[in-house]
Amino acid sequence: MKVAYQGIGGSYSEAVAYNHFGKDADLVGYDIFEDVFEAVKNGEADYAVLPFENTITGSLSMNYDLLLKEGLYIIAEVFHRVKHNLMSHKGNDIKNIKTVYSHPQALEQCRDFLIKNKLKGIPEYDTAGSAKIVKERNNNEEAAIASELCASIYNLDILENDIEKNKHNITKFFVLVKKENIPKDIKKEKTSIVFKTKHYSGALVNCLQRLSKNDVNLTKLESRPIPENAWEYVFYADLDAGIEDENVKLALTEMEATTEFVKVLGSYPKAK
Repeated sequence: MKVAYQGIGGSYSEAVAYNHFGKDADLVGYDIFEDVFEAVKNGEADYAVLPFENTITGSLSMNYDLLLKEGLYIIAEVFHRVKHNLMSHKGNDIKNIKTVYSHPQALEQCRDFLIKNKLKGIPEYDTAGSAKIVKERNNNEEAAIASELCASIYNLDILENDIEKNKHNITKFFVLVKKENIPKDIKKEKTSIVFKTKHYSGALVNCLQRLSKNDVNLTKLESRPIPENAWEYVFYADLDAGIEDENVKLALTEMEATTEFVKVLGSYPKAK
């Protein structure tokens, strides 16, 4: 069993993958999100584990766009409590730090700390890679925001623990597979869909009325632009019921009259 994730050793995605699949899982890190999708599509990996939403900074829009484009299927959601740590070289002191490297979302989640300490945030592609950069550059004026595991891997000192501005900082990850590899015994408690409304006044309202009329609880609704079609949008939605629920089936069937398409992205167990 091979599991693809974005990042390098010590990343939050790696930790989530191990927690979900166990320590015996064969994990493979990729540089960018597109490569993770491609690895599952071409059979290099059986599963992908990727972040999709954070309680502070919201959705990772890029991954939602890729999910629609690449056609993988959600089989699980995983919630991960994120604890950000400021780390630098052994024996260094925070008073020496001027610049801090990390993923843009991590920098945003720690913005209050950075402002308070007059530190300049420098965006990098991932948190673990930022820790590696700081280690390799060996500059006492630089630090990284990353997981506690990164400090151990890259032999850095943690200068400050839990520096995120919200202690309820939780990231939602999805586990993805090719549609033909969906487990037969998957528990379907929640459903994610994407749809595009027809172009007439009140089309979105009509779609939502179909859900309400059939007593389907909507827990997420978010619009995303269609780059190749200026000022046109798709809508991502989470439904608080499985795809086999009769009310969900009926609602989605009725939505076909008011949409150009409705696509099921996955039906899966609710995360604890």
